[in-house]
Amino acid sequence: MTVYRKISLSMLAVFVVVYLLGALLYLQQARHDVAREMAGVAGLASSLGEPSTLPASVVSGVRHLKPVADGVNGRVPGVPGWFSALMAGEPERFVVNGWQVDPADEIEEIWEGFVLVSLAYAVGMTLCFVALYAMVRSGLRTLSTVAEAMKDVSEGQLTSRLQPRPERELDALVWRFNSMAEALEREQQTVGRLLNELLQLQDREREQIARVLHDDLGQYLTGIRAQSLSLLYDPELGEAQKNRVRDLAGHCETVQKHFRHLLQDLHPLVMEQLGLASAIRHLAEQWQQLSGLECHLSMDEQLPAFSGEQQTHLYRFLQEALNNVSRHAQASQATLSVASVDQALSVEVRDDGVGSDSLPGNAGLGVRSMRERARCLGGEFQILSRLGEGTRVRLAVPLPGLAVTTGGVI
Repeated sequence: MTVYRKISLSMLAVFVVVYLLGALLYLQQARHDVAREMAGVAGLASSLGEPSTLPASVVSGVRHLKPVADGVNGRVPGVPGWFSALMAGEPERFVVNGWQVDPADEIEEIWEGFVLVSLAYAVGMTLCFVALYAMVRSGLRTLSTVAEAMKDVSEGQLTSRLQPRPERELDALVWRFNSMAEALEREQQTVGRLLNELLQLQDREREQIARVLHDDLGQYLTGIRAQSLSLLYDPELGEAQKNRVRDLAGHCETVQKHFRHLLQDLHPLVMEQLGLASAIRHLAEQWQQLSGLECHLSMDEQLPAFSGEQQTHLYRFLQEALNNVSRHAQASQATLSVASVDQALSVEVRDDGVGSDSLPGNAGLGVRSMRERARCLGGEFQILSRLGEGTRVRLAVPLPGLAVTTGGVI
């Protein structure tokens, strides 16, 4: 039941009770007045004498008295019988000295007054309900606006604000909502800034670790493998020893291969050397080798020129999206597309896996990281997934006035 209906029913019950009490008091007083009037008229009839002894003009001019010979029936035209009986009491009229007391005129006046008062009460009640409807509708409109704004806030649109209201109570509600939204927006900005700084710190640490490993451990592995291969030319070693040397060199090569994958995962050095397009291409090839799944890459011949930080965010976004495919999608292939569409860089990672109807509601830390990187890029992040139909991860980054760099199509 709506609020307006509840209030209307309550007010209607109050109006009905007040009307019934007022009508009861009105009728009681009217009945008392009629009885008093009839008593006075009966006294007058006893002092006038019989109608036959009086002039006809006097007989016709006496109010509430009719000659018995005229045969008065006691009915009042236009007045319900129950009302006449209630006002006059017994239907038989008093007969005094040849006169019959008839309060028809008095009852008719009382009935007309009762009808007018009832109509006035009904008009007033109707006006009250109209005013109530207008006020409740105005208040409910504000509440509906607050509900819509709260829905926007729950969906992450913390910039929603409400306009001030002339009603003090509603304006207080609006003020509290705006204060809450502003506080949430400030907290979101703070959290976003901290997450951005955390991601940048994480990327810098990965880059530093990758450089240290590449410059130190990588060189040691290369030296060990080179020394192992040089032992093959030592004439003092037997064939069995040379076979062990070959095994050692092979192990070193395997370690170097995994080591390169580790370095690429920590920090894509190829992006610094050859650019974003080459890094994306290398990412797709490496993911295909490690996951054993087929990856179709489609990339524009020219890509926008991002800053180093933006390139890192975009690369990590794609890396996390592909890793989610290999870990959770149960797919046989993935498609990665990067293209400039309508002043925006459109990125999509699509798989043919099992999909899920609960995404992105139950998304994990990886998806949150992707969402934060999309926010750092100023882009719009979206996950489309349905059970049995695979998953699509989309990112649209606006490109106002950015230059382009050479990419490629695979």
